[in-house]
Amino acid sequence: MKKFSLLLFTALVAFSISAQEVQNVSQGTVYLKNKASDNWYIGLGGGTNIYMTQGENDADASFGDRLGWMGQLEVGRWNSPNWGARLVVDGGNIAHVAAGIPAEQNWLGGHVDLMYNIINAWGSYNPDRVYSLIPYLGIGYMYGLDEDWKKPNPDGDLFKGQNQTLTYNVGLINNFQVSKSVGIFVELGWRVLQESFDGTPVSGDYEYDSMFTGTAGIKFGLGGKQDFTPAELMDYNLINDLNSQINRLRAENEQLRQRPESCPECPEVQPTVVSEAVYVPNVVFFRINSAKIDRGQQVSVYNTAEYMKANPDAKVNIVAYADKQTGTPAYNFALSEKRARAVADALINEYGIDSDRISIDWKGDTEQPYAENDWNRVAIFFVD
Repeated sequence: MKKFSLLLFTALVAFSISAQEVQNVSQGTVYLKNKASDNWYIGLGGGTNIYMTQGENDADASFGDRLGWMGQLEVGRWNSPNWGARLVVDGGNIAHVAAGIPAEQNWLGGHVDLMYNIINAWGSYNPDRVYSLIPYLGIGYMYGLDEDWKKPNPDGDLFKGQNQTLTYNVGLINNFQVSKSVGIFVELGWRVLQESFDGTPVSGDYEYDSMFTGTAGIKFGLGGKQDFTPAELMDYNLINDLNSQINRLRAENEQLRQRPESCPECPEVQPTVVSEAVYVPNVVFFRINSAKIDRGQQVSVYNTAEYMKANPDAKVNIVAYADKQTGTPAYNFALSEKRARAVADALINEYGIDSDRISIDWKGDTEQPYAENDWNRVAIFFVD
């Protein structure tokens, strides 16, 4: 058991150290790495406990007579949406009903636990989710005291010959999130103790008592972020498209550089007055099988919105497409509609453009505005 305790403690310490060094990964999703000061919380709670031995169970006592009280203070951190660790400092009173031992026993202790959020791990991460079910596993220590909160053997050393034990803890935390920084919890736990903790003599090498606990309380975020942000991974096809455009522009610049620096005099050309209604079409490219506007494409929506604010009479028509080499015609038609509506919603909800000034159309893969297949995952702005 001592080797197991050391192994578990080492694993928990290693987890807490790595929490500040590794990138957050949960259920195959990569999350942006939070600061070391993010995702910490503090909790305060109280509740009851019941001591479990053969003598306690055989005693002629009601269930209520066997209930003691306890309180706990905890500090923890979530390293990812799935995994976290905490330190709990607790203490309380045990009501004994077995013969031959004191009727009451006080205690102080604590434990370090590894926590696992089942809802996030088996489902999907939602920072606004209210309920989470969190099992935990840990190791701890309890120091027994008499009813006056003094050492049971006052003439002995602080630890030698006193009622004390390592504990092995498991339990379930039912967490109810009120806001990003405030939560309420109901916790059910079970801990295994050495049988000598209650003062009874040791009867074997592997005899253990146990204690069930039930607590409830409140948790507060300790500043910083209390959630996780999924990383927006770029589409490699889109990156290749952008690199191709860069290389093309470089080649054009090289051709311009090789032209002679002087040229024959040209007749004077009168400047052309461009009407404000003339507008170069703007585009929003999408990832494959997606109608979500990437952060890098938001600039196109922003520029269109700024143009429309500067030209109150202008109207925009958004036409969306899907590439022909992916999906079926029916699926691509529906996907291009989602893309058109996503861009329109961004103009209306994020930039305050009146919906009466926006019209949408979608072509699926029936039309391909570009010869490059990947470029056709696009929504194009046409301003009247």
